[in-house]
Amino acid sequence: MGKIENEKAAGGVETIAAADEAKREHYAMLIKTFPGNSAEVQGVRLYHALQFAPMDTLEARSYLDILHPAARCMELRKQYRIDTVWVTRCTSEGKPHRVALYVLLPGSVSDE
Repeated sequence: MGKIENEKAAGGVETIAAADEAKREHYAMLIKTFPGNSAEVQGVRLYHALQFAPMDTLEARSYLDILHPAARCMELRKQYRIDTVWVTRCTSEGKPHRVALYVLLPGSVSDE
């Protein structure tokens, strides 16, 4: 790979790091704005996070304090269109796992 390709690749890494940082800042704001552990409050945090970007199970647990994201998504699906894409992510221990990536789709369930 030549110098130009390396610079492009490095720029891509910086862009990803900046996007990840923006997501973490957004998640921190959601925790402050919607404090609490009730299922309803967790659902509100998850919905607002999904409006910002798709979120996987590990992110929901780590950054939004949602221990059972699948249940919150199931509840949100009564009102919103949320797709599940299966992806492989590494845990904080470095072990790969197949986890759900939740994607908020345009429109609501009542639109269908």
